[in-house]
Amino acid sequence: MSELVRFGVSIEKNLLESFDRFITDHGFFNRSEAIRDLVREKLSIEKGFRTDAIMGTVTIIYNHHIRT
Repeated sequence: MSELVRFGVSIEKNLLESFDRFITDHGFFNRSEAIRDLVREKLSIEKGFRTDAIMGTVTIIYNHHIRT
C-alpha cells in the first residue's frame, strides 16, 4: 500500500451536504474513501479506461449435420 498524505479541501456547504448523502447512499465508510474512489475513477476515465468492467460472450449454435 502506498503512503497516505493528508490535505485540506474547501467546499461549499450545500455541495458538502450533497456529497455526504452520496457517501451514505453508496456505502462509503468516510469522506476520504469516497474521495479516493472518485479521484481514481476520474483519472481512469481521463486515461481512457473505465472502472466498471463490462463482459459479454458471443455464442453461435449450429447443427454441424446440416449444411447451409
